[in-house]
Amino acid sequence: MTRRILTIVVAVLLAALGAVGVLDYVHQADNRALAGMRAVTAYVATEAIPSGTSARVAVENRLLVAQQFPASSVPADAVRSITPNVSGLVLTSGLAPGQMLLSPMLGTTTLTAQALPIPAGDVAVTLQFCVQQAVANYVTPGSYVAIFNTFVNKEPVTGACSGIPASASGTAPTVSLVMPKVLVLAVGEGTATLPSSGTATAAGGSAASSAPSGGSTILLTMAVSPNEVPQLIGLGESGSPYLALLTPAEVVSSDPTSQP
Repeated sequence: MTRRILTIVVAVLLAALGAVGVLDYVHQADNRALAGMRAVTAYVATEAIPSGTSARVAVENRLLVAQQFPASSVPADAVRSITPNVSGLVLTSGLAPGQMLLSPMLGTTTLTAQALPIPAGDVAVTLQFCVQQAVANYVTPGSYVAIFNTFVNKEPVTGACSGIPASASGTAPTVSLVMPKVLVLAVGEGTATLPSSGTATAAGGSAASSAPSGGSTILLTMAVSPNEVPQLIGLGESGSPYLALLTPAEVVSSDPTSQP
């Protein structure tokens, strides 16, 4: 009899413990559901925001606005508030309209991946060319070019699009190879104030214009080694550079000079 009573008591205790366990699980599930439904703040882009924009400027211009979302739909690394430490950071890449701002998207500077794809060990230098000097606009990013300089009476012809001085009429120019193969990183359009009124006395005593009266110029950004930078800048400032467009496999002969 005693054994039967003990068995009944144990069974009742086990049933009670099971009921408590079920109730606790249901309670925790309810809490998890309520936590997922709880509204939290996150910042969302109202329109496209370019890389380099600071968080403070984006908020001030209403490019980033705070919105409420269910906690379960907001990533753990979402930006919940723009604190003083966050406001000075900038977007390391562009943010699309409707995209949520995440902490990894902010940094002290923009990603270098957004800059020019400069080959390792090289630097980028930009020179200005007139159209005929730059293969009539056929040079594009990724092109390879050979760079030449032009001399008259052993003196470089200076200035972008300056042309050969009228005073040197009848003198054959000398062309010198400066760099046999250079990679073009970027191409842009510029304008130059070209000489229009300067004249010089040509052979025979007649006056002639020293340069074309106008025209557009092309800005080419090229990858060169650091040691070649002074030579390239000097050519742009005090020379008359001409380009020859190459195929990727082609290299111009290193013959130093040529005179027609």
